[in-house]
Amino acid sequence: MATKNYAYIAQEGHSMLGLVATCAVVLQLALGGYAAIPAWLLLAALLVMFRDPTQSPPGLPLAVVSPLHGRILAVGPTRDPWLKREAESFVIETGLFDIRSIYAPCEGKILEQWSKIPHIEPGDENPAHSSAYWIQTDENDDIVLVITRSSWGGKLTFNYNPGERIGQGRRIGFANFGCRARLFLPLGSHYEVQLGEHVSAGSGVVGSLVHLTRMAKASTQTERYGS
Repeated sequence: MATKNYAYIAQEGHSMLGLVATCAVVLQLALGGYAAIPAWLLLAALLVMFRDPTQSPPGLPLAVVSPLHGRILAVGPTRDPWLKREAESFVIETGLFDIRSIYAPCEGKILEQWSKIPHIEPGDENPAHSSAYWIQTDENDDIVLVITRSSWGGKLTFNYNPGERIGQGRRIGFANFGCRARLFLPLGSHYEVQLGEHVSAGSGVVGSLVHLTRMAKASTQTERYGS
């Protein structure tokens, strides 16, 4: 099912698009078509930058979807400095022409949000301009989503706070000039993507959580109904 119910153009860009469109019209009327060409080209570029098509999550309970449209830069086990554990990790980065929306990797509750690593230890990665979100699923799996602004900077919007629930593949934010995301999953989770692969946010599955449960022993008629 659709993960949002608003316009194809991201709401974060409406004011900027309106301003540039107004400037283009004023230049067109005052100075003619040639003078307005740069403004119209800028408007076209912004429409591409702020496009925000609806995504359809896979509906798989243990699937972890990509939070970004982009390319897989790193895959493999590593240390999670936020929860102080060994974890499976994915790094995804948006490209120049990728959609800039941020999506929830799983369904669950946001337990905590950090702007820097708590109780940093020697050897811990400490990325600048990053925000980390600790998400716990209904099955008590702990997933950490780290969002790092691109080298271009720009505004980064995140629409949920600790204590709130998010849905798998639900749109949760927007990065005006793109960003990089790192996911930390419980150790033993499965990888569903490879290094260099391009993934779609909100719908592309990057990993799956593993739950090993003991199967119930089949009961006999004697055990069910007595002798």
